Amino acid sequence: MTLDTVNIAISKLEKLDPDDEFAYENAMIAFLTIKGIPVIIDILGPSTTVVRSRTHTKDEIQFNKVSEIFIAPQEVVKSFARCNRPFQSKLYSSETREISYLEIADDWTKNINPGDTVYVTISKWEIQNPLKIVIITSPDKHLRVSDFDKHYGKGFDETIQQYDPETKAGAIVLYRFLFEKFRRHAKKDQKTYIITTAYCNLALYLSNEKADAIIYPSVPAKEMGLNFAFNKAVSTYDIFKLISVSRNEMLATLSDDNKMDFSELNIIHAKSFNTTTDEIIW
Repeated sequence: MTLDTVNIAISKLEKLDPDDEFAYENAMIAFLTIKGIPVIIDILGPSTTVVRSRTHTKDEIQFNKVSEIFIAPQEVVKSFARCNRPFQSKLYSSETREISYLEIADDWTKNINPGDTVYVTISKWEIQNPLKIVIITSPDKHLRVSDFDKHYGKGFDETIQQYDPETKAGAIVLYRFLFEKFRRHAKKDQKTYIITTAYCNLALYLSNEKADAIIYPSVPAKEMGLNFAFNKAVSTYDIFKLISVSRNEMLATLSDDNKMDFSELNIIHAKSFNTTTDEIIW
């Protein structure tokens, strides 16, 4: 990896046409021309808990199967997201209930008016085995605002100190580019999602240690919370133990600054659940 190869690759990525039928493949090729992309990996320890939320449609009174609140079947994944291409399942989750809500609240506002109610089922899972996670952080100390970036930024600094000057310069420019892409609102930005997904898949697939997930700060939470995208291969009930399930009823209201707010009206906790029989009892 050299500074020149990184700059050339970034130039190609910035010129990417998201409407090109080979846009994703072009993004992958651009990253591969860099050669020797540094991937920072840490271990996510057992007993770590993550949270998932799923919004109900108007016809969904409640979810009665555990599989309905776990990883989505690949056939229903129709679009790019932060870390997946169409028909590629990732187990997305957040570190807290609040962050999980923020991640889906934007979707609520699309078809909801003040006074409407929203139903969402939230589940908490405990990781049973250590998992290898890919880290995306900033090479610039003044941009490390969150605890996540302050912590892993030090690890990035220590890692690149082992490189020769040319490789180090390339790594700094590359991670500066990635940091900006992963912290950009992109639900209406197909090109950004194509770029971040291409990097995620390369980092997860080609890293020497064969990582299991990507961890990155939540954009809606202003980087003060974390999100995870776990590979399908590790998204099993042996690795993720279901701890709790609840259904929340939320009321949509309009705030003083004309923004949609949501307040909790009611919460129902599942009486029991069983991953073996795929049942949730309310």
